[in-house]
Amino acid sequence: MISYHESDRTLQFSPPTGPAVSWQLRLTVNGRCLGMEDAMVQSGTGTPWEIRLEFAGVKLSWLLRAEIDAANGLLSLHSTLTNNGAVPVALGPVWPFWAAKLPLGPATVYLPGMSGQQERMVMRISDPAAPVCSKVKNQYYDSSAPTAIQVGFTSFLRADTEVHHRATAEGVCDVGAQADFAGWQLAPGARTTVETLTLQVGADPHAQLDRWAEIVAARLQPRPWPAPPLGWLGWSWVDGYNVEQCEEVVLRNCAAINRRLAGFGFDYVWVSIANLPGGHPGAWTGWNTNNFPSGPESLVQQLGALGFKLGLWCGVFWVSGQLKDELAGLEGALLRNPDGTLLVSLDHWRYGDAALLPVEQRPPLYALDPTHPKALAFLARAFAVNRERGVRYYMIDFLYAGAGNLNRPGPLPGANHAPLHDPRIVPGPEAFQTALKVIREAAGPETYLLASTGPTLHTAGVADGIRTGNDFGEGRAIARDSFFYPATYVINSVSFWTGCMPALRNQAAARYTHRRLYLNDSGNVLTVDQPLPLSDAKVHATIHALCGGPTMLGDDVDRMAGDRLALIKKTLPRSPEVAFPVDLFDAPRPDYPKIFHRRVERPWGGHDVVAVYNFSPETLRLPVALTRLGLIPATDYLVWEFWDERYIGRVRDQWDALVPPGEVKVYRLVRDEGRPVLLGTDLHVLMGEMEVEACAWDPVKRTFSGRAVRPPGERGSIFLHAPNNVRVANPRGHWIAKDGRDQSLIIRCALEFSAGSAEWCVGFADL
Repeated sequence: MISYHESDRTLQFSPPTGPAVSWQLRLTVNGRCLGMEDAMVQSGTGTPWEIRLEFAGVKLSWLLRAEIDAANGLLSLHSTLTNNGAVPVALGPVWPFWAAKLPLGPATVYLPGMSGQQERMVMRISDPAAPVCSKVKNQYYDSSAPTAIQVGFTSFLRADTEVHHRATAEGVCDVGAQADFAGWQLAPGARTTVETLTLQVGADPHAQLDRWAEIVAARLQPRPWPAPPLGWLGWSWVDGYNVEQCEEVVLRNCAAINRRLAGFGFDYVWVSIANLPGGHPGAWTGWNTNNFPSGPESLVQQLGALGFKLGLWCGVFWVSGQLKDELAGLEGALLRNPDGTLLVSLDHWRYGDAALLPVEQRPPLYALDPTHPKALAFLARAFAVNRERGVRYYMIDFLYAGAGNLNRPGPLPGANHAPLHDPRIVPGPEAFQTALKVIREAAGPETYLLASTGPTLHTAGVADGIRTGNDFGEGRAIARDSFFYPATYVINSVSFWTGCMPALRNQAAARYTHRRLYLNDSGNVLTVDQPLPLSDAKVHATIHALCGGPTMLGDDVDRMAGDRLALIKKTLPRSPEVAFPVDLFDAPRPDYPKIFHRRVERPWGGHDVVAVYNFSPETLRLPVALTRLGLIPATDYLVWEFWDERYIGRVRDQWDALVPPGEVKVYRLVRDEGRPVLLGTDLHVLMGEMEVEACAWDPVKRTFSGRAVRPPGERGSIFLHAPNNVRVANPRGHWIAKDGRDQSLIIRCALEFSAGSAEWCVGFADL
């Protein structure tokens, strides 16, 4: 229920369960902030419930209409502004929600909405490092009640949407959700919609995040990319700029993938910067014949013969100061400072030929005005030319350069620039999307677009995938003043920005958008080869297997060790689903989520997979309650651990996950029904979802049989559990062990996939 209270001029939403929330309305017109006390307010009583504010002084009316989903404690507030005057009015921030206090205690945690690819995590409101401004929405949770409140917007692609708050000893105060029109002018007699505010009140923060994403997806209807892209990026252990030749490295690794990873679905090669003349951003239609002497058409043809499509890196809004001809052609189409001078988006470019120069001689990068016809034509031509060449994958990077005020909050460089070329377009999301749509059209629907280093949610509906976190698993060329010099890769630092801690946090924090708005690219690059420690390699593989998203290989597949190559195979094929972060809201910074859960349902049966990570220097003993996984209380489950290939035992209610420092354990749980069951496999981290096609117990014949699939030539094992009152009737060819604790049987069946599938059948008899 929603109501208006004239006494204190507040709106109040009272959900069926949970506390009521009160707030006011505010907006900025011609630089002046106006509140409900400045307006004549007319409140309706019908359905849908409406309220109208008339600001006589500026001849502006504001109509708000409420849509209520009582069952889910959800209020959506749609609103429209109308200029009833004879002159334009400049709109600034519009607040459909301004609350003096939320009904949350001082122990509240929240998941902020951040811009860019920095580390995302749940934070305490009392944390001095916690941001007080978020993009699009804030997800609050007070476990003491428990109470979950989400304040935000389900439309956000026109005006810049932010949620602000102030933390006090009493809780969350001065919460404002604003849609900022950044001075855009509403013409006389015209009207404009305000971004839709949503308020959710309940007990489950995960359910509120899921509901938000479902509403946004229904509104935007983004096209689904059919399967997580798989490809090769390399460069973790090779340097194609200073040590080897790029083209040779690329082609031999593609051949190696066909030889060593045949049938696992790799079909892209992502070339980063090396194709650009001199490595300069903005030279998008040129070609670096030193790195790729065959030329673009020949390279595409050679890759096609190997079954691969070419992918490129493109910092779409950037133009290098070294490119005089391009800069001249873009006169008037580059962003400028308020004083009229060219805006420098990055002081010094550090890659390509620039990496060989002293820092002071490296060229600056300038940024395109995303509303200027010249800039849009420049982008359209760049992507059209490369589409004609056969490019079918892009990482469009450093998007902050054309995102304007979307870069707040966060550490990304701001863009306090002069007004954009086209005043009809709202600065921020609308301007940003204007350029993205041109890129999407020119690149073609068959081309995969991965967006990075800039707004995330604001690329929804255009990009196919979003880099939801940092450059996990990536290497760099050996160049002075580069991040990793004089190496190509960083090891033994889980919290480093290419390490697994940021990747895991980002996988957890962005889970709810995956395959709803775009593919979450939280795994990024899978690097597992030596000298990366084996425990780290297993962590990397687990993160990728449970992320549900794309993978680019970082290793030199041609030269890598066979046992490390086997780790890659255990992540493939890629399941499309992302694991659920069970303890996300229980582990605010500086802690991190440790328990990730996947429920697997197949036609032949279901099981649960739980990964438990430990990045501390001490062994972790973590109780995992089965009820938190949605499992049946007072029921026995059999537990198998993947990496150790160990039968943990029979558990009820909970078990203690025991994880050494810097490691991960992946558990498979299946209900104990007193008969033989599939306990686990060594083929895939998810142990049955992607490799087991059939699996059944025949109570008449007393056989347990099944079929698994892998690429031809692969081999591996499945593991069965049988109760302690039976024996194997056909022991030949099986490995049979008796558990010394409960006398049950653990049976290994070795499988060879000579034709792409393998079957097993184990007969049983009474003891």
